[in-house]
Amino acid sequence: MFSPALQDAGPAKGTRSSRRRQRPLSNDSSMQQPKAKRQRVPLAETTFVNPEAPPEMYEVKADKIDVLSLKRDGLELVAAPRKELSVRSKKPKPERASKGDGSIVLTQNNAYSVSKLPALPDRLRADPQNRQHGAVYSSTGYALELTHTHAFVWPYTSVASSPETFTFTLPYPSKHASDPLPLGSLVSPSASSEDPGLVIVMPVSGRVAYWESISSAATLDFLRQQRSGVEDTIPGMFSGESVTQIVNAESAGFILVFSSGRLASLSVRDTHGRPGISIQFLRNGLSNGSSGFFGSLRHALGSSATRGNVAAARASQSSKVGERVVVAATTKGRLSCWKVHRGGRHDLLTDADVRDEIIRTVQQADPETATSPHDSMEVLDLTFVPRGLERKYVESSRLSQALSHEQDELQHLLLLVSFTGNRQTRYSIVEAVISSKDVEIGMVRPLTSYTTPVRSSAPTKPRLFLPRPGLVAFVVFDRAVVIASMAAPPDSPESQLQEDSHIIPPTFEDVIDFRDEGTAQIVGSSTEEVPGQLEEIRAHRHRTKNPTAVLLLQGVGTIRISVADIDRFAGDKPPEVTAKSKLEQAVFFGIKNDNPLVFQGRRDLPFTPKEIGNAAIELSHEIVSSKTPFIINLPASLENNMTTRVGYLDRLIGFLNDINADLDTRTRWVLLYNAEKMAVATWIWQKHEEFLAERDDDDKKTLVSETAVYINEQQKTEPNPAIGEVDPVRHWFINDVWRLDIFVAWAYQIIKYNWTEHLTDEEGINRLVYEAVTINNGALREAYEYRQNNWQLYNIDPNKVAVGPGIPEPWSSSHFITNNLKRLVEFGFQWLDTYYVPTPDNPPVNARLLEEVRQMLPSLTNRYFTALGEYSAWASHSEDAQIQELGKKYRQAYEVDTYAKILKLKDFALWEEAIGLAKEHEAFEALAEIFVQQILTLEQSAQLLPAGGKKAEEELALADEKKRQMGQLFEQYGDKFANHAYEVLLGNSGIQAVLEFPYDKKAYATRFLRTKPELAKISWINDVEREDDIDRAAETLMDLGLTKEQQVWNKKIELSLGKLALLVEEADTSAGRGSEANGITDSEARNMANVEKIDHELALIKIQDDLYSLILPSIEDALDSAAELEMVLKEHGGLVPKKHKVLFQILEDGFGRLLKHEALQPLVLIDLLTLADLPPSHSSHIRHQFYQALKVARYGLKGEDRANAERLIWRRCLLRDDWKAVNETNNKNDTDQLDVIGETATYHTMFAIVDEQHSDKSFQPYVRPSDALGVFSTVLDRRFEYMDEGARAKLLEAMRAEDAKLRTFVEKAQLDAWYRTTKEVAEKTVANEYRRATLDKMASIHGNGSVVSLE
Repeated sequence: MFSPALQDAGPAKGTRSSRRRQRPLSNDSSMQQPKAKRQRVPLAETTFVNPEAPPEMYEVKADKIDVLSLKRDGLELVAAPRKELSVRSKKPKPERASKGDGSIVLTQNNAYSVSKLPALPDRLRADPQNRQHGAVYSSTGYALELTHTHAFVWPYTSVASSPETFTFTLPYPSKHASDPLPLGSLVSPSASSEDPGLVIVMPVSGRVAYWESISSAATLDFLRQQRSGVEDTIPGMFSGESVTQIVNAESAGFILVFSSGRLASLSVRDTHGRPGISIQFLRNGLSNGSSGFFGSLRHALGSSATRGNVAAARASQSSKVGERVVVAATTKGRLSCWKVHRGGRHDLLTDADVRDEIIRTVQQADPETATSPHDSMEVLDLTFVPRGLERKYVESSRLSQALSHEQDELQHLLLLVSFTGNRQTRYSIVEAVISSKDVEIGMVRPLTSYTTPVRSSAPTKPRLFLPRPGLVAFVVFDRAVVIASMAAPPDSPESQLQEDSHIIPPTFEDVIDFRDEGTAQIVGSSTEEVPGQLEEIRAHRHRTKNPTAVLLLQGVGTIRISVADIDRFAGDKPPEVTAKSKLEQAVFFGIKNDNPLVFQGRRDLPFTPKEIGNAAIELSHEIVSSKTPFIINLPASLENNMTTRVGYLDRLIGFLNDINADLDTRTRWVLLYNAEKMAVATWIWQKHEEFLAERDDDDKKTLVSETAVYINEQQKTEPNPAIGEVDPVRHWFINDVWRLDIFVAWAYQIIKYNWTEHLTDEEGINRLVYEAVTINNGALREAYEYRQNNWQLYNIDPNKVAVGPGIPEPWSSSHFITNNLKRLVEFGFQWLDTYYVPTPDNPPVNARLLEEVRQMLPSLTNRYFTALGEYSAWASHSEDAQIQELGKKYRQAYEVDTYAKILKLKDFALWEEAIGLAKEHEAFEALAEIFVQQILTLEQSAQLLPAGGKKAEEELALADEKKRQMGQLFEQYGDKFANHAYEVLLGNSGIQAVLEFPYDKKAYATRFLRTKPELAKISWINDVEREDDIDRAAETLMDLGLTKEQQVWNKKIELSLGKLALLVEEADTSAGRGSEANGITDSEARNMANVEKIDHELALIKIQDDLYSLILPSIEDALDSAAELEMVLKEHGGLVPKKHKVLFQILEDGFGRLLKHEALQPLVLIDLLTLADLPPSHSSHIRHQFYQALKVARYGLKGEDRANAERLIWRRCLLRDDWKAVNETNNKNDTDQLDVIGETATYHTMFAIVDEQHSDKSFQPYVRPSDALGVFSTVLDRRFEYMDEGARAKLLEAMRAEDAKLRTFVEKAQLDAWYRTTKEVAEKTVANEYRRATLDKMASIHGNGSVVSLE
């Protein structure tokens, strides 16, 4: 059957390379066969040639071909140089393998680990595109892979990447690339060999070959010996029938499964243990056993269609040699069980259809399968439950009591079942117990984590494994492995209810996904178990303490999935799939590009957004603090370690984005803060190494190392020298990066400590200042740049401060950093003030470092401002009252320092930096100050230079350029800058500089002047001269005169000019309207009202001026202002009662203001007019004082204020005379009585009022004496609202005294009647005066002959 390749060298060719000289070939068939020799085959990737060729089909002729290379879509026949073999002595049995297996960990968690073993034949590594499948044999430590043309056997546990490999060329390979791949299995070693044998079955042709030992096969090939009894052909195969599975059932042989549903027993040794192939079909069960064409047709239309294809066949472990129980299951749920003996003898034990029972039980356990059609149910695989388990594992399992039975009549199985519907497949592990009577379905374990349908093109079918001790099952698909716990969960009421319903409560379950790129797919699998006590430990067998699955991943190699601690699954706290564990896998292992595992994209994580967020925060913190076992705590290169940790954090946020994790704002900011700290810490370490390189060998204590040492022990992780932790700097960067805000802030503390304790000289302090400024400035800059470069990853706004409940304090603007930044900036200014300009009093320091500090100060100041703003913004949303208060203080500090500290930069010629900083923070006051000061500095510098010189002209040109730039800033920022600029310009250069600034194109100066009340005197001039706005000038003057001006003379002038401007405006308006226009406009009405206001104010000023003129003679001899006040009070304050000093104080205050020419308020002027003792002759100069007071009330007050003032005036007027004496009319004739009335102040006031009424009938300020009672006796006027309570009480007392005296006159002296009488007398007297004046005028006219006589 299998002809030897090339020159008939044996059943198959074993290839290895050797440095030994090749022995001569011999055709002597009588040569004695040597002992089996183990060969080593380190195949180089250049050994085989694999050029591209068209995808054609070839019939392979193995007797002409040495080596074949298979393309993906066809077979390509290529001859290659043959490696010569040498025969050497057999190796001795190796000792115990080293603990280091050379594997690479692909992922791990607290439940399992996945690793890639190093051993893989070079041929498979170099040509991963060929179709292939294989198997792993943990009992021998070998793996087998088959292609259409070759078989490869190698010790998969070898630590060598190119292991000793046995490569067999198949002389009669498949005819077409689409044919099924050859099937094969390793055979347990014979008595004469330590190496396993190999059996190969060609699925279509039915050819079978057997090699008793893989090593002797190579030797036989080399010595060109004849084969005997190692090949055969399966008899009785149907047309179109093929072999689909080969099942190892040793020591009872092998079981072949056919596409028709038949099973056959294959033996490779005879009863004497010699090589020999025999095949016998199993009767009954899954096939009807018919043969021939018609039998084949009946089978195809009957058995396969109704019972389904054979999904899997498995053989049990048996304690009897030469006897095994074989169970086969169809996809539709029919189970058949045989007892098979060595030599092919067999007995059918059970044949049962459990399809309906499986459907019912699974749908009960997994309600989501109820929506899938019953026809979609398939049995995919089965496996035997291990026997002979320890009691603790039996009690911990959720399987039925069958787990504790050891009888051969009872077969305990697990089935892998699927239901397909709605584009997904639900998988379940179903327990089945086969007895001689029936099949019982027990526990159902739904697999909820994997729902991907099985690919029809997968190289292998799904496999189910339950290795000892039966607590963890492995379900292997083509690109995924599900690890499912079969242990009982900790006792709880819920688990008890589910147990009663044959439902496993949720326990550990996880999926390991492999990439679907290229040809990476699982082509073979098996398990590794703890060997029994009597089981031989072979050289290549892996020793394990926990169940393990081994996979052959095409193009990658051997993958081992090991349970970490199987006893944990049986404990009270079994492993769980947590959000953190999934994140750890993705972060620490997904970062490797060559990792065949995939950690995202296949399915959503079964966790809530909050769980994912909390897990992400916890993992992020562990990375930053090196508290995770995946990070080395003692790296050789700290920079590489920190860079790796930065990469882990980047991978973390990348993975969270890939799975579309719904993270809240707090989580995103916490993750960003940690990433920033890690990136900044990496930068600081790099600067630390630069600082070390710059320092002398005897001075290696940098600011970074000093900070790591001096940080308070409660604010860092203390190193433990007892265990070798002797480097505090590295220890801090490994363990405490999450406290980076404290580290950065401590830079100032180091300077302060060294300065105050005099630990170093000025040069040492100078270097510490340089390093501190470098670290603070650079660290915060790096944090800012990291945020700007990565904000999209974290889905945050980099220009806004994170605020809100639960949001942590911004680390780069923490209270500690902000506070010490302020101190560091101020210390930097002081240091430059002292040492930047060398002086004889100060020792010299490194000028280069000083210049570096000077250059960095603007940036450091900027970081300080940013910290103030960020902290105050965050604090304003805090729920802590103390934090809120601190935030307010920081906001106030920001307003102050953005002016003072920016302005300070100019002292070190940092003009442009200061301007840029002021612009960034919109510190317009500082910006204006900087610009104006720079302009003035340039102009002053030009003045000190020779006039007309080039340097002077350059300075002036630069000053003009700065003015032009300032004008551009006017347009850029508007009034908020222009107002500050003009304020500074006014203070430094006067009003002329404001009015003549050449680059003001949009009247910013005008608006500035108008917004400054104190500049109103300039503003109205600007309105007239520059703006030609008479109306606005009038408003300004009127507002100035009416409300702001304090000097009476200025007020008089301003009001007069304002009135003049209004009149001019009115004239212009009238001229524009024309003579035919009727009525007045709103503007004219407004102007008329304003003119009236001005007239009233001017009238008040006239009264004040008259009063001043009246008292002027009394102060002519005064030497100073104090003497003037004293003399005027002596002359005119005698009427105020001495017991009411408060009235005297009011009079004194009024006269003091009058003498200072202040514009008096109406009530003050009224007090002066009503309390002053003026000479009787004053009426001939200013008319009577009480009449003037009433005029003041009329022009200066309104409403209730005017009414109360008039009542006060009349009360004081009436009190000037003794009305009791007036009321004593006894012994007086009418003339005498009229003379008495004519001498009263009331009469003189009445006379003036009546006289005024001849020209103004509206002037009616009369108040009856009884109506004047009570005014200001309980409530004083507005002037005294803020007077001291004692003074207010005394004033009220004086008012009530006036009121009491007046009341006496009203009640005892008929004052109301006399008031009317006095008014009548005044009216008659005025009337007589006007009549006399009229007659005199007429007489004068008549006497001149101008008019005729009236008579």
